[in-house]
Amino acid sequence: MDKIASFHLENYKTKPDIICQVPGVCTLMGAFADFCKGYSITGTGTLGLRIALSRRDDEWVRIYNATRNDKKQFSYSQMKYRKEDKWANFIKGALNILLEENIMPLQGLDITIKGALLFCDNLTISVALTAGLLTALNSEFSLSLDKATIIRLTYAAITKFSNLNCRFRDIITLMYAEEGNVFSFDLQTMNYTLRPFTFNRDDAYCLVVDPNVPPQILREEIEEKRQDAHDCCKKLSTSLPKEYKLRNYPIKDLKSHIIAGLSEHERRTCEYVITETISTQKGMKALESDDAVSFAKQLSSIYFGMRDVFEITCPEVDWLIKRAGETEGIFGASLVSNGATGSIFLVLDKKGEESYQQVLNEYKRIFDFTPETRRFLPGSSIKVIKN
Repeated sequence: MDKIASFHLENYKTKPDIICQVPGVCTLMGAFADFCKGYSITGTGTLGLRIALSRRDDEWVRIYNATRNDKKQFSYSQMKYRKEDKWANFIKGALNILLEENIMPLQGLDITIKGALLFCDNLTISVALTAGLLTALNSEFSLSLDKATIIRLTYAAITKFSNLNCRFRDIITLMYAEEGNVFSFDLQTMNYTLRPFTFNRDDAYCLVVDPNVPPQILREEIEEKRQDAHDCCKKLSTSLPKEYKLRNYPIKDLKSHIIAGLSEHERRTCEYVITETISTQKGMKALESDDAVSFAKQLSSIYFGMRDVFEITCPEVDWLIKRAGETEGIFGASLVSNGATGSIFLVLDKKGEESYQQVLNEYKRIFDFTPETRRFLPGSSIKVIKN
């Protein structure tokens, strides 16, 4: 029996009617592209969660977070946003939007959730739980919702019920991902291309390294920096001539001109956001031409901005990436946005990975954290795996 099914049976004394598998979204490049409507590259990764549910004979909803050993319950008449309910608000939001639009009848539910993704940040958890639950309910109640409708409902549920800004591109990635492919997004038009991720061979492949530093070390800083970047870019946008789009603002002008009303901090922040999206464009071209070295070069360029301008790294991450740059067979490295804290993305060959293992052993000895590694292979979309 599936582990989550066992947890569900043990907790509720009944087997789940349905289980839904939800991957996590990994932004390889363009994590801050939202703020200049630039470009980003995304795919689904190995971090994920599962949602199991069964029907009840009343109007109560019970939720068991088996990963965090946390339980919540509420009736539909009490279904309001409560800050202290944290992750459970995303489940409430999904149910609320279905009821609000008269898509699903009042139906009591027992829900179990489990998976490493539940340790990630709110941006990641909100999309995974909401889209995952909507997909599960769509199957369980034969709601006949297509993927485009689930995307719309997910976005509405998160932004309206939880008042949280979520990334539309993450929802699209979750719903349309195909194994072995990544998305190239133009966030100005929301057009995207699904293309093969060919860096999966002995002479060039990708490795994710989790340094396993405590989440609070980086998470709060990153959340604060996202808000700061949003505010800085919005301020610059309002001062630009109409013919300019922020992502196309010449970097040389941003470097050499004093812009009225823009502080040095705001100028540098905007410079990084625009530079990041330029690097992402170059990364897209490297993907198209199957040039792993050029792709890795753009990754490294993005990391240097995170470290020197945004200052959202930490000594452990900086040490690992610096040593990666000194290791033969490693072509480039950066931090990636996958909801976890401090995940490092390497482009390397087999010799590079073998040499880097010594670095990881030294890291454990110096910092007393045990790193974990996994090969990056773009995964598939949300799937109902049992009904």
